[in-house]
Amino acid sequence: MAGDYGWFRSVGDLAKGFCFVWVRGVRPAQVLKRMGADELERIGWQQLVGAGNGERVSSGKRYFGVSRLDDSWSLVVEDNGQLGAADELLRGLSVGTTVVCLYRAADGSGRFLLLDDEAVQLEFDPMSDTPASGRRAAELAPMITAVGGSGVEAGFALAERLTGVPLDLAGLQKRTYLFSTVPTGQ
Repeated sequence: MAGDYGWFRSVGDLAKGFCFVWVRGVRPAQVLKRMGADELERIGWQQLVGAGNGERVSSGKRYFGVSRLDDSWSLVVEDNGQLGAADELLRGLSVGTTVVCLYRAADGSGRFLLLDDEAVQLEFDPMSDTPASGRRAAELAPMITAVGGSGVEAGFALAERLTGVPLDLAGLQKRTYLFSTVPTGQ
């Protein structure tokens, strides 16, 4: 339920925007390979999100971290960037697998995206009450309602329902992330 993700409101480091991408069955090193990314170093949570500047600091590159969540899922975390709008990268990550993306832009708009092997299964803006689209939009509509509808917390709850992997701040803070970069193509 959305209430299970109330902790997110206390994460001021992501107030300028963020992107969380769950990738099924692909290890972090393979995530980087699929994205054409270069690993820069291994870092902790606070190093990943603490500056709050993300890609805005350096034009032409996206900066993000990748970590293993469990035996089935890897997690990509981007602070204050636009990975959630980078369809070419997200579709490439989804080849032969499932990708779930929760994105909030600096302007407050957002995107929830479920891809299976490059095909859009579900897409909507969880920061508004816009209708969902995608092949499974009608099928997943009751799940969207059940987790709390719209908002960041509901987006995290929906991602948990789809992946089976809950997130909490303590779990994010204890992980090591492959801090990486990839050109934006702009």
